[in-house]
Amino acid sequence: MSDNLYRRAGINDLGEFYRTKFVSDEILDERYFNPIDRFDMRFARTMWVFDNVRPGSTVLDLGCGAGMLALLKRKKLTIVGVDLSTECAIAAKRNGYDDAFTSTLTQLPFPDQSFDYVVSLDVLGHVPFEEKDTVLAEIRRVLRPGGVTMHGIECTDKSGRPSYDEMSPEDLKQFVEIDGHVGLEEEQEHAARFQRFFKNVAIEPRYALCLSSEEFIKQADKYGLPFEDDFVDYLRGLSFKERRAFDLAMGYVFNKISDLHVKLPKAGLYVLLKASDAELGPFYNEHRERQYLFATPTDTVSNCLDRRHDVNFDEGWFEPEMVPPIARWMSERGGVSFRATNLSSITFDLTSHLHDLKQKPLGLEVYLNGEKITACSILRPGWLAIQANVPASIAHDGQYQLELRVDRTWQPRINDPNRETRDDREISIAVCNIQVWE
Repeated sequence: MSDNLYRRAGINDLGEFYRTKFVSDEILDERYFNPIDRFDMRFARTMWVFDNVRPGSTVLDLGCGAGMLALLKRKKLTIVGVDLSTECAIAAKRNGYDDAFTSTLTQLPFPDQSFDYVVSLDVLGHVPFEEKDTVLAEIRRVLRPGGVTMHGIECTDKSGRPSYDEMSPEDLKQFVEIDGHVGLEEEQEHAARFQRFFKNVAIEPRYALCLSSEEFIKQADKYGLPFEDDFVDYLRGLSFKERRAFDLAMGYVFNKISDLHVKLPKAGLYVLLKASDAELGPFYNEHRERQYLFATPTDTVSNCLDRRHDVNFDEGWFEPEMVPPIARWMSERGGVSFRATNLSSITFDLTSHLHDLKQKPLGLEVYLNGEKITACSILRPGWLAIQANVPASIAHDGQYQLELRVDRTWQPRINDPNRETRDDREISIAVCNIQVWE
């Protein structure tokens, strides 16, 4: 499969094509990763890689996108990314990668034996068939002796769909536009291809049982997988927080399957693969140092609460988003618990997307340990810098509870037909750069 297939599908700029699909709005920066997210199905593949690389090593991420593997930085290692999209490479560096480059995978811009690990997630299915061997040869070239390569690879069941050449132009365009897959292979084909380049190859099917709520809906709607209609309808109706709970439950099961070494049946959907010229260690959890997910003493010294692992944002906040800058959306109220000494003032940046601010300003009150320290009205969209002085009379004993309250919320996209699942969040303001000053 060559670039001609992309042109047949009406796609001429591959860098732009991947940019629009893989520059994520989700927070990927390792400083913002909540340890409970280790159970979230959306991060299951990230955690598989995290648990299989050793601290202090060097890692190359092929097709890095916006930098999903930035979490690996918590293991004090070096991670470098390559991507077809310049914007993706910039985003990966912003999210914490040590470096990132715009490059094809067939000519990696690195000397021989540069990395301990070469990894990819959802990439090899996008590599045309005639380029796959060249890519694997490049992976072997840049791996150090004894290095390991790991991949999450989407698969196909050739008996279940027509070949690319048999597809009509309309069907081909839809197939490519969904995810850009032009090099899907079956499970055994992946294993055989890697065995031509590496002495030891291990491969295991995944996702036969566990998918995120969004992925269940996508696989049913866009790929026609035969899930029960009432189950898919149930998933469509879940609220934002209910989908979050579902994804955590699925991720917990996924994690336990790995820990217990349960062998799953072939799914024809996805495989995990490890390969090396050296003898392979355990397929799961070869370097499972989960303590790196949690706070350390050095994580508690910054005056910016957004980036401290010891700070607790309560359920009044939703997960951080690229607004930009990185911010959390708040519902009607949101609390932040933190420790500090000799606190004199608090500053933060905020914005709101409420559409009628000029006609009806949004009221905001800021409390610290139950005492109001400032209040204002938000009259327009755009970023505002807020400063609140802390009265010396506020009792604290080193522990503070900051609370923000607004007088109304809105639901931004509950009926947006372009969203695969409804967004029923009640949100008000987005807040970032919460800093405490002595």
